[in-house]
Amino acid sequence: MRRCLGLLVVLLSLTSVGCPPTPKDDPSKKDNVQVGDKKPPEPFEPDRLKTRVEAALQDVRDRDLLTTHAFWTVFHGILGTGLEKTMLTDSTDPKTKKKVNAIDYICDGGEIRGLQFLPTKDGLDVVDTRTRPDLQFVAQGHQDQFIAEMTQWGMPKTRKFKVANRNFTFEDFIKQSKARASVTKNQELSWAIIVIAQFYGTEYSWTNSAGEKLHMRDVVKYELDASINEAACGGTHRLFGLTWAYHLHLKYGGKSEGVWKNVEAKIAQYKKLARDLQNPDGMLSTAYFKSKENQPNAELRISTTGHIVEWLALAMTDDELKAPWMQRAVHALAMQLLDLKDDAIDGGALYHAAHGLHIYHERVWGTPAPFLALPPKK
Repeated sequence: MRRCLGLLVVLLSLTSVGCPPTPKDDPSKKDNVQVGDKKPPEPFEPDRLKTRVEAALQDVRDRDLLTTHAFWTVFHGILGTGLEKTMLTDSTDPKTKKKVNAIDYICDGGEIRGLQFLPTKDGLDVVDTRTRPDLQFVAQGHQDQFIAEMTQWGMPKTRKFKVANRNFTFEDFIKQSKARASVTKNQELSWAIIVIAQFYGTEYSWTNSAGEKLHMRDVVKYELDASINEAACGGTHRLFGLTWAYHLHLKYGGKSEGVWKNVEAKIAQYKKLARDLQNPDGMLSTAYFKSKENQPNAELRISTTGHIVEWLALAMTDDELKAPWMQRAVHALAMQLLDLKDDAIDGGALYHAAHGLHIYHERVWGTPAPFLALPPKK
């Protein structure tokens, strides 16, 4: 249901009233919804941008996350709608459709397909598809992905988790991330960089479980030297991690010099690329940063533009967020989500897009949460 009658009246021309479908568990099961199958996108009207972003976010929140959904879908749901607001519907009780808070359910030891936490000598780990490729789009897909996404919503390190009849805290995940991180092994550190920077700072030194002495600068350089185009989701996660760490570095008095100067340049380079490759309809390239491309598959468009907007909403200054090209990208993304409000959408695409719109909304029209690693005010 909409939160107020006034908003509902405003939106009648944009979307129909009803219960949206649940997100799709597996993005490999494409619906192949083409842009041409729907009405043409409505023209961009800057004065209606806020209303349309809020409508899109409400639609995402209205979709049911089920206890029968995979862990991959559930924690993406939390990323999209937050620790406090993300609810799970008990699909085993169709009469009452009882709802429970998703992160509370996870912390209390609730069972979800693909969810497995493993105690280690260093802390607590999350099973992922590196060791269980058969669980693609069911379990966590990347090293430290779950805990990094919870960190982006301000998860305190004291939060308790019940695992195998033992009590742990979120800090046990953090310790495992730090102990495993290595710049001599082939690892994805795009999520670890967020966790370590958030809880230990950007001037932190440590020795990992293999005896390797590390400084935060080493992890930053490792990610900086790695490919953007060949990384997950077009490199948007790598850029997001680097940007998060860079903003924290500046927030706590660090200077843009050495490896951090190179991070600043990388951020500027890919901001420009995102704008240069933007399509006439406002959507960003369906090839991410490789080339200009505008594929008609609506779910692909939500995924690519959603991931890029998510990063840009974090990376841009306050003034850059209000630039006409960025407003058009945000508007096009919101309208594409509303256009598919009656279709199931892959959870990764749906919730990264929602996270991006949420950050944008908070920064432009609201009060950003203090745990967000945002660029310093000038």
